[in-house]
Amino acid sequence: MDWDSSGDPYKVALVKGFGLAHDLGRRCGPVHVLVGVSECGDPTAQTLFAGEGPSLREVVTANDATFGEGAAYLLAQVQGGARMLAAIHGENAGPAHLLVALIDQATPEVLAALRLAGLNPATVRAAALAAIGQPADLPRVPLPALVPAGTMDRPPLPLWQLDTSAWAALAWRQEHLPLRRLGRRSDWSSLSNLEHRTAERVADKLGLDDDQRCSLAHHHMAEVERRVAQARPGLVPQRPGRPVARPVLGRSTAKRWRRRPRFLNFTVGWGTWFGNRRTGLRNAWFRARTARAYRGAPSTSQLRNQASPR
Repeated sequence: MDWDSSGDPYKVALVKGFGLAHDLGRRCGPVHVLVGVSECGDPTAQTLFAGEGPSLREVVTANDATFGEGAAYLLAQVQGGARMLAAIHGENAGPAHLLVALIDQATPEVLAALRLAGLNPATVRAAALAAIGQPADLPRVPLPALVPAGTMDRPPLPLWQLDTSAWAALAWRQEHLPLRRLGRRSDWSSLSNLEHRTAERVADKLGLDDDQRCSLAHHHMAEVERRVAQARPGLVPQRPGRPVARPVLGRSTAKRWRRRPRFLNFTVGWGTWFGNRRTGLRNAWFRARTARAYRGAPSTSQLRNQASPR
């Protein structure tokens, strides 16, 4: 991975963490960034991790199968915690702030990696706090809230944790999908938009939190997709795999785009605007054509009366 970190140890730690994850074929997670902190070149970090045991890189590489896939949503949380810790004390985020946030987040992988390297998490935390001039008994870092379940790479709530009334309403719709009306990819696109919005609307009407809202939409759309794929093979497009690096436009291609005549600049965005209008009209037409299939669906008032707090 090539990233101009400009000698900033905080950025170097992240770069090295992402580099290790890339070498292991994993998404980058907190345990990979922990290795990056230990190798960022910061004198304080080198002192913290100096010992007779194996290096953290050796520990994480040797236990890759045990630690498994990284989690971007956990990494985003720990970065936010490091920045919050630094901001509270009027400092720029550095490796020590990142290390304290990693330990306070307390993922099993990070704590296990430290112990396998012969390091005590509490001792390392106290030393990291001392490096930024903070007492060893500083309360736990206030980490930002996690992204809602079912977004980014955070798993959705399991079915048994979903609001029963909301899931019952969506299950009713799953049983009454207008499968006979689906003939083209555009029909599937309209149905997908309709059902996703309905799942969110049901959650909003019942006053459910974001974890419930996003998890309901995730599970509902998975079941809708399964039923449509079974009834209309080939209609549902295959899900893309993990993203891959894309080639950068060459200089000649970029120049051609920059040569756009000035008198045509007012047309910029027209394609997107007309495309959105077309999609909206298509979705509205599909909703009107399939309204009969959803007759008898549970009303919002019924859902609200049946909802029970968990």
